[in-house]
Amino acid sequence: MENEKIGTSKKIKIKNILKRYGYYIVLAVLILMLSVAIIITSKLSVDDEITTPTNVQTISFSAPVLNAKIAKGYSATELQYNKVLNVWEVHKGIDFDAAIGSDVFACFDGTVKSVATNLLEGTVIEIDHGDGLVSKYASLDSDVGVKVGDTVKTGDRIGKASNTATGEAENGEVHFEVWKDGKAIDPSNYLDISSSK
Repeated sequence: MENEKIGTSKKIKIKNILKRYGYYIVLAVLILMLSVAIIITSKLSVDDEITTPTNVQTISFSAPVLNAKIAKGYSATELQYNKVLNVWEVHKGIDFDAAIGSDVFACFDGTVKSVATNLLEGTVIEIDHGDGLVSKYASLDSDVGVKVGDTVKTGDRIGKASNTATGEAENGEVHFEVWKDGKAIDPSNYLDISSSK
């Protein structure tokens, strides 16, 4: 009889504890399960990032002008002063000093995607290199050496440097951009300025 009272007393105490702290116990178990799930998921995603495909070809662009000298670098977030327009702005490409009339070359094999002229960029040629990669050459002379649909090889002459980009150029230059999947990226990721034609 005494043992039954002790057993019943213990059951009542356990029930009271569960009533009072049950919510917290369930919450602690859920947090523990969530933490374990996050750790496992983050470990899997880190392993995925480390894995590098073995069939990826490294692309290296040659410089679009001979004796390439950078006048203004790429900047996606840091503002740079544009003295022609008198504004601070990001700079989506690299400007190369180039005497007016200097040859401009295709940086890599591809197909001419567009040839256009606008007030701010001057004459612009875009070359599609496949796999979402596009190079863009601006501030060119209007007398270009290619048309839309032409296939070009690395080092083919596509135009001449000019100062037609009224948004930037004071002297001769070539404004060079690289786009990947519709987004401007730093051309120096692909550019080999030491290359010669």
